[in-house]
Amino acid sequence: MAENKQEKKAPELNKIVCKGPKEKNTGVAALRVQTGMKKNEKADIYNGQTLIVDRDISKEVADKLLQMDSWKFEEVK
Repeated sequence: MAENKQEKKAPELNKIVCKGPKEKNTGVAALRVQTGMKKNEKADIYNGQTLIVDRDISKEVADKLLQMDSWKFEEVK
């Protein structure tokens, strides 16, 4: 009989990348947000920066960033 081996995979870390402000001519260079990881911890996010969910920012903050109207964020693998 063949044995079915189930390999334990490490949980995949979700990542989001900042594509910058939607309005290019605003002069804004960074977005300051609460990270959701520690109380009152803030982070500046820049165009092109990749954030790892549950390391750099919480899942809740990542969801909010993906829904923002003024900045573009995309989920990447």
